[in-house]
Amino acid sequence: MAAPAMDALADRYADRAVRSVFIYVREAHPGENYPHLTSMSQKRDHARVLKKTLGLKRGIFLDDLQGSTHLAYGGLPNMTWIIGRGGIIQYKAAWTNVEDVEDALLKTLYAFDTRAKTGLLPFYSERTCWRERDDEAFRAGLEKIGPQAVSDFFDKPRPKVPAGALDKG
Repeated sequence: MAAPAMDALADRYADRAVRSVFIYVREAHPGENYPHLTSMSQKRDHARVLKKTLGLKRGIFLDDLQGSTHLAYGGLPNMTWIIGRGGIIQYKAAWTNVEDVEDALLKTLYAFDTRAKTGLLPFYSERTCWRERDDEAFRAGLEKIGPQAVSDFFDKPRPKVPAGALDKG
């Protein structure tokens, strides 16, 4: 899970006026131990367990039960955003890849620090990045939620990525 690595990233840039928060939107894989959320009290309890289990240092903001914040920011799973001064979107990703987030953050900070001296101008671009998932660690996390969460996710047929297929080279 990216949450602990995102905590480490937030720590590395804490002296740069960078703030990182975790927005808890819903149970992505509800199960017997952590079912679909039906109250804010239940959501608060789940967030406390998540914070303790993962050892999160960042604050956790709770979305409402309708997912208003989640939907306003695209509604995709595990999204990451860098929003600059004045609310300008500097980066958004449909998944959290810490290395990619840090690369974008470094470029954003560099631009903010040097744009007046260098004449840097912003422009818009899109790209697709790839990441590998650690199925064993993911399964272990789902097992804490309950057997239904494991079944819902792993019992669906999905193609296998050959070992090393995403290696750089």
